[in-house]
Amino acid sequence: MCRPVLLLIILQLIFSACAVSGEIRITEGVGVVNLLLDKNSGMGELPVYFYKPKHFGYESSVLIVIPGSGRNAADYRDSWIDSANEYNVLVIVPKYSPDDYDFAAYNLGGVITKLNYSNVKVKRHAGRIYSYVLDDHDISFEYVKDSRNYIFHDFDEIFSAFKSAIGFSQDTYDLFGHSAGGQLLHRYAIFKPDSLANRVVAANSGFYTLPAYELEFPHGLKGINDTKVDLSSSFRLRLFIMVGENDNMNSKQGILLHTPNTDQQGLGRYERGQYFYSFSKTKAIESGFDFNWHLKIVEGVGHDKHEMGYAAAKLLYGEL
Repeated sequence: MCRPVLLLIILQLIFSACAVSGEIRITEGVGVVNLLLDKNSGMGELPVYFYKPKHFGYESSVLIVIPGSGRNAADYRDSWIDSANEYNVLVIVPKYSPDDYDFAAYNLGGVITKLNYSNVKVKRHAGRIYSYVLDDHDISFEYVKDSRNYIFHDFDEIFSAFKSAIGFSQDTYDLFGHSAGGQLLHRYAIFKPDSLANRVVAANSGFYTLPAYELEFPHGLKGINDTKVDLSSSFRLRLFIMVGENDNMNSKQGILLHTPNTDQQGLGRYERGQYFYSFSKTKAIESGFDFNWHLKIVEGVGHDKHEMGYAAAKLLYGEL
């Protein structure tokens, strides 16, 4: 092998090692870094936006924010700046490109792949799509066999990279996700309860995976290998189901899926969040498991990432 080629390979290996290990530069204020995660190596680097407040210190809190379907990480980061300054929180927002992470890989956490729909009816309001309507039997997919390929594993890795770069004392972090991000995070609680996450806030989720083995995924856990789900651990995680009072069946914000199974949960996000919480609590009690999930209704708020973010910041950091 010629020396130039060998040198190039060595430099690539060094660069990859630095990216994975988190040897990155985090400055005060807003910024973005690129991380090459273990699972993400085949798709290149993952952009991660951040905001580090002026007085962030060794014992300050750390929050990872998961955006909605727009994947607009910079907007979500900026919407958290006021709260980050008020409560002195480092805000970290990964940006998952829709080109690399479709609905199955993002909203559904990568539990399934090759997701296809047919006979879809589209509803529009003011020129934009707000609803997809179809039958459950018109949905097809394949299960991802190796759970290490789920997106849920990324967040510990991102947190560790920032901890290595900054050197803070926290061993855990909090998570907030809105809309599609909320979908991802409530599934995170089910499939990845053994993470470094301390508290998880899933806000205004479009629909839910119920802790029920009699229902097919993504509405339940039927078809999932039992060894991949430990509901007793999932129910112990500090999960907050947050729903906006006005994000109800009359809302035309965001995009909502309607199938017979999703509509069993309710016709709007407000109704579906309450259904999921009630169903999960009943399941935990019947199973004799500890239940550490909470339902938080945000009055007067609809499908609004800013207002839900303010409510989440107060919940996580303002009432301690």
